[in-house]
Amino acid sequence: MENKRMVFVVCIVALNLRLGISSVPPLIGLIKQALQLNNFQVSLLTSIPVICMGVMAFGVKQMQQKLGRDRSILLCLFLLAIGMASRIVFSNYLCLVLSAIVIGFSIAIIGPLLSGLIKEYFPQQTGLLIGVYSISMGVGSAAASNFSLSLAKTSWSFALGSWSILAIIGGIVWFFVMGEKGTQASVRKASKGFPLKRVQAWKMVLFFGLQSGMFYGVSTWLVELLVQKGFSRGEASQWLTLYVIVQMVFSFVIPVLMDHWGSTKSWILICGCLILLGVGCLLTNTFFLLIGGIILIGFGLGGYFPIAILLPLQASEDPLEASLWTGMVQSFGYIVGGVIPILLGVFVDIFQSFNVFLYVMIILCGGILLLTIQGRGYGNDEKSQSGERDDSAVREVH
Repeated sequence: MENKRMVFVVCIVALNLRLGISSVPPLIGLIKQALQLNNFQVSLLTSIPVICMGVMAFGVKQMQQKLGRDRSILLCLFLLAIGMASRIVFSNYLCLVLSAIVIGFSIAIIGPLLSGLIKEYFPQQTGLLIGVYSISMGVGSAAASNFSLSLAKTSWSFALGSWSILAIIGGIVWFFVMGEKGTQASVRKASKGFPLKRVQAWKMVLFFGLQSGMFYGVSTWLVELLVQKGFSRGEASQWLTLYVIVQMVFSFVIPVLMDHWGSTKSWILICGCLILLGVGCLLTNTFFLLIGGIILIGFGLGGYFPIAILLPLQASEDPLEASLWTGMVQSFGYIVGGVIPILLGVFVDIFQSFNVFLYVMIILCGGILLLTIQGRGYGNDEKSQSGERDDSAVREVH
């Protein structure tokens, strides 16, 4: 019963971690028209939260020391709600940017601390719980992608702000479930720091950043690419939802499969090849190839995200260390991932073609595959059991 409640808590919190970002892409055309923005300016609305998720993740250690894990997550859930709800009232460009910063800060703190919670309560089932974590984020992302355009019939600002209700619900659930447990474990002083001198950690940073850049690049520009290829905006939004659903499903399936079959390295290579094949399909104008490409990319990126989250947990020994490893990987990784959609917006403005983001995808995915093929990659390549690590892997990390 206890574990079931904790799984539910992970689900309800993770559900909120992409709402403030994924609700923007279906509405890009409306926002551009209403506020007279170019592609670079509108790309900031999805990139700024991601960059903030990176820069502000450095505050994880301080937040955990001063408030404890449980209170920090509660505070950030309500900040997330405020950031999204403010978009209903303040809908000019500057306020949208400021709300994006608040959203990015909240997610930056919640993500690593939630990983630490998983490490504490499910040390032998981290693969399964990362799958639950990922699919919950995917459900939120799919809902935001699918329903934001319908909600925009009232107004696009209402569509962006209405998702704050789920963050409020998440905060209430967290308060009542975690309030009963106390915070004695989470307020422990953090004597350790970020693993800045670990080569393995920097490889994880690069992997996280490149996969994040691809995910947010596709999320931001897929609708506009399909519109340029002749789809209506409504149809394009539906195919974006398909991509999110496929990504969501495989973000659960792949980490579970990793617990039983194949190494981390082999799954990274499989997912990368599928992404490259999917990008090739999107470069065509054939309907069935375009849809097939969306599915293949969803499959590949669906695997990459949970792997990126799982790697720091495999490398750490306790919940606090898991939060610090995850904090470092996500901090630098999200900075890299957030810059990529901005650059894509600049390239689109220069070349006047959304195909340019597909060429960048090839480069990013190729970088991941090259890093994976060379040497031992990210560590723990020979054993993908999420809850166990062999002695050599421990010695390599520590």
